[in-house]
Amino acid sequence: MTAGGPEALGEIGRSLLRLSREGFSGVLRVEGGPGGALWIRDGLVVAATTPAAPGPESLLLRSGRVSEKDWTDAYATGAPADRLAAELAGREVIGEAALEAVCLAALFDAVFAMVLSGVESCAAEPVGPGDRLPLLPVLPGIGHERLARETARRMEHAERWRRLGLSMRVRPVPPAVPAPTLLGADRIRRAVLERATGRRTPRDIAFVLGKGLFAVMSEIARMLEERVLDLGESAAPAVGAPVPASEEDADGSAATRLPRRRPGTSKINEVLALTGGGQAPTRPLLALRSLPPEAEEVGPAGE
Repeated sequence: MTAGGPEALGEIGRSLLRLSREGFSGVLRVEGGPGGALWIRDGLVVAATTPAAPGPESLLLRSGRVSEKDWTDAYATGAPADRLAAELAGREVIGEAALEAVCLAALFDAVFAMVLSGVESCAAEPVGPGDRLPLLPVLPGIGHERLARETARRMEHAERWRRLGLSMRVRPVPPAVPAPTLLGADRIRRAVLERATGRRTPRDIAFVLGKGLFAVMSEIARMLEERVLDLGESAAPAVGAPVPASEEDADGSAATRLPRRRPGTSKINEVLALTGGGQAPTRPLLALRSLPPEAEEVGPAGE
């Protein structure tokens, strides 16, 4: 893998290199396991989404950075006027720099997850009159060189994880011989350990905690090396929606069926009732409000 070059992103990188030269605006659809999409404006990537990693909303709500009430109130007021980011910051729900850092981390994490999962093909769709962006983009956008460097850095870690047997589909479990009590363990380590019961994949744990996939897999890798965790015997099925932390089967045991997303997380029905619209407010691709200057790139410990 060439650090910093388009090959670090594989097919995505080759497509982004071409689209950057063309000053393309539109969506790059990625097919793979499970694939995703990158939103591009004037050749720069402003957002990326995939079922394999939490997006900005999950990172904000699941982590507790933003309460559901604050999100719903800000969404109802800000989304119709194309001011969700400004509304969140203006209500002092979250600072502007912190919000942009979360959005940037989600973008990097989504691209990493797509590359790690495997990319089969990419197809660019030029912007059309009805095309919309996610409500929390990173503006003015990320160049393909920076995206490639960050993805290459993460994939170097993923190569080491493979030697440990760690992938997106394993289900980590506590070791057969109990590890010493984690006195003084940091919050993410304790949170990951509590949810590594053999029923959740790293991706499921990331969604439940509202943490980036890369950050969660990094912590699992450290605990595997320290023998605080073991790997489950079987890999997970294809990527689905996350297992909510509180979800249980009828017999009271934690859910063992394919994970699914709990309806109503985004509170869209309440928002529609408030706004009187028949569709969720969305953001025009070519008429975006700029956020403050880009926040410092989030490193492994803070993603």
